[in-house]
Amino acid sequence: MDIREKGYSHWQGELKTSAANWLPIFLNGIKTIFKKKYAKLIFSFSGSTFVVFLIAVYVSTKPELKILSELVRLLKSDADLFKTFYSNGFLTFMLVILSIFSGADLISSDLKFKAFSLYFARPLSRADYLLGKFSIILFYLLLFTLIPGILLLLFKMIFTGSLAVSPRLLLAILLFPLLECVFLASMTMALSILSANTKFIQIAIFLAYIFSNNLAHILKAIFKNDYFFMISLQNNIEQMGSFLFGLQPKFSYPAWLSLLPPVAVSLLAVWLLSWRIKKAESRS
Repeated sequence: MDIREKGYSHWQGELKTSAANWLPIFLNGIKTIFKKKYAKLIFSFSGSTFVVFLIAVYVSTKPELKILSELVRLLKSDADLFKTFYSNGFLTFMLVILSIFSGADLISSDLKFKAFSLYFARPLSRADYLLGKFSIILFYLLLFTLIPGILLLLFKMIFTGSLAVSPRLLLAILLFPLLECVFLASMTMALSILSANTKFIQIAIFLAYIFSNNLAHILKAIFKNDYFFMISLQNNIEQMGSFLFGLQPKFSYPAWLSLLPPVAVSLLAVWLLSWRIKKAESRS
């Protein structure tokens, strides 16, 4: 190694990119959210649906037990069981609350503290940054949807003593929560980029959930057309569940159309996030 004189010299090293550049953002975000105030309370409410359905599955194998009989009666098949579990109104509401809790400040706080220049001073691309932030929300959403769904299936096999499960049902159990959570995470990320005010973002996410449902019912009442339920977050999730699990659709429009809003929101979120970060970078 040559000895340089004291002074400024050009760096001759090489920045190496890695497929795991997003991982530190993800790991730090997971720890930060878990340590937040009220985290355990929100996690408990989010996991309560799994406990109720687990009891219902057990009761369905024990005819002498009378608890949760109304819920057991509604769950006539495995498809009904998992579709109702994933798309019931309480779980969807808690997923929205979880999205607000885990994702509202992910990008808005970076806007507030002008942290983009610090992120991108490292060998970190916009894709790495977005993937790291997106994976944080997705982790917590899947923790209370996909993981409980798989556990519910395993416990049902144990309680019934049967390992039989159709390929379509298994695919739907894995695919539905992924689509649902990507939908909610994309919406959260897209709204989080709009302002540096975290309180405003939290309110915006909650209002998007409430307003979409109310607007859909108002337009349905005026125009007498079920297609307007596609703009309702809750109703579109229910219709998507009917399509993936092969059940009778709740609304009269083709159930496969319920896949379009999640895809559209995800693509819009990617474009909006990339544009907003590029704009913020140029200002910093």
